[in-house]
Amino acid sequence: MNTRNIFAALLLMLCTTVLAEDYKYLTISYGGTEQNIALPIVKKITFQDGSVVVTTTEGDHTYPISIMDRITFTETADAIKALPEQAEDLTYENGTLAVKGNGLLHVYNASGALVSIVNVKEGANISFDGLTAGIYIARMGNKTIKVKK
Repeated sequence: MNTRNIFAALLLMLCTTVLAEDYKYLTISYGGTEQNIALPIVKKITFQDGSVVVTTTEGDHTYPISIMDRITFTETADAIKALPEQAEDLTYENGTLAVKGNGLLHVYNASGALVSIVNVKEGANISFDGLTAGIYIARMGNKTIKVKK
C-alpha cells in the first residue's frame, strides 16, 4: 500500500468518528462527479486493493483511490434538477429499467443520495421492486433518466 493510500485511510478513519454525527451524507468526489450516500444506510467504510469500499444496506460501492478527488461529510445533498423522462440507452417500463451497453449504473433518490450501483455487462434489466415509491435518477456514463416508481 503506497503512502497516499495509507494517508487517505488514516484521515478517513480519524474524521469518520469525529465528524459523522453532525452530517447526513457521505460525499465522494471523483472524475468530475459527486456521489452522495445517505449516512443512515452506511454500515462501514474500508480500504481494499487500492480502493475505498463503502458498505451500505443495499450492498458494496467501490471507488478507486487513484481517481478520487475527496471524501467529505455533508449536511445536505444537492437536489436533482429537472431531467428528461427518457434517455437513449436507458428505458423504464413496468417497474424495470432496461439498460443497453456496459458500465456502472448509478441510482439516486430525489434528494440526490446514491441508493444503488450496478455493474452492467452487455445490457441488463434492473428491477426497482426493492425501492420505495418515489422519484429516482438512473445514470450510466453520460446517459441519465428520471424514473417515477
